[in-house]
Amino acid sequence: MKRLLGIISVLVCATPMIYAQVGGIATLQSSDVDVPLNGAAKGKVIASGSCGKNVNYELYDDYTLRIYGNGAMDDYALQPVHSPWGVELYKKIKAVVIENGVTHIGGDSFYECTPLTKVTIPNSVKSIGHRAFYNCTALTNITIPNSVTSIGSFAFDGCTGFTSITIPNSVTSIGEMAFNGCTGLTSITIPNSVTSIGEYAFGDCSGLTDITIPNSVTSIVSGAFWRCSGLTSITIPNSVTSIGENAFYECSGLTSITIPNSVTSIGEAAFEGCTKLKYVKIPKNVTEIGYQAFPQTGDKDLVIEFTSETPPTLYDVESFGFLCTIYVSENALETYRNAKYWKDHADQILPKEQATGISSVGSEQSEKKTAIYDLQGRKVTEVQPNGMYIVNGKKIVMK
Repeated sequence: MKRLLGIISVLVCATPMIYAQVGGIATLQSSDVDVPLNGAAKGKVIASGSCGKNVNYELYDDYTLRIYGNGAMDDYALQPVHSPWGVELYKKIKAVVIENGVTHIGGDSFYECTPLTKVTIPNSVKSIGHRAFYNCTALTNITIPNSVTSIGSFAFDGCTGFTSITIPNSVTSIGEMAFNGCTGLTSITIPNSVTSIGEYAFGDCSGLTDITIPNSVTSIVSGAFWRCSGLTSITIPNSVTSIGENAFYECSGLTSITIPNSVTSIGEAAFEGCTKLKYVKIPKNVTEIGYQAFPQTGDKDLVIEFTSETPPTLYDVESFGFLCTIYVSENALETYRNAKYWKDHADQILPKEQATGISSVGSEQSEKKTAIYDLQGRKVTEVQPNGMYIVNGKKIVMK
């Protein structure tokens, strides 16, 4: 017994420890114990607790947070108001290591944790909760494992440090505003597994220059690419049947877009503010176009071509601006010019099939014409001698 007490005495002396008296029993303070971190480095625990059923956390003195256990993290569990560590420690977290066994990253887990630069997510995680990494502005890169099937609303909203992100083939849904305000993102690939993209999911991603929309997506919802001013072109797949309101609002770098035959409706302000848009071809299956669907200003170079001989329903005279050129089938010319709200754009509506012969008329005759355009479809107020123009749908040469 004396020998055993001697060994214990040596161990106590060799390792400095602080004790707290609780109900007459001495307990060891965890802040003074060296423990292994994720099987590698050692650090001192400065805060610890539960963040879900069978899921716990430990914060180390290098401000690395370890999440471990088996099961889902609770929503809000790591927020200072719900945990004992307070705002001061929470706002110092630099890295997060989530260990295998954790299945869900709780909502608001790292909400506005601005010093956070690195997160390790294991293959056991199946879902990322709402606002999980909201406004983590220092986070520059994150790997989402193939086990994740859903990304919650606002999950990475405001993560301005991201330059690229890979969404794995396991993901089927992306929540509303999931990547909103990720201004550093330059490219993103959405896999074919995704069937649902939430409203404004990629809104305000102003640095985004390239994006691939998969054939699994059936609707481009409201604000999906709102204010993605870096986009210059985009291809919409044949699976898409509707383009929602504000879908490409103020994508000011967009110069052209191809709308597939599958699309039947274009929502309000879908392309409003796309001031560099030059050409849009509207397929025959589009039956309705919303208010201010196309730019109202700066669209004098914009050409919109309609393939249907039946004018789509307009809900306001301002579905288009008054500077663009609208091409329709010659057979449908009068139908368009006389349709409700279309008639206000009558002088902008020209036939696609231009005459092959070139007429020659005097300038005094041309003055009687109310609609004169150059060959690019731009309306002109002055004609030049020997210039070629389109007058009431016919190519002519001015003397």
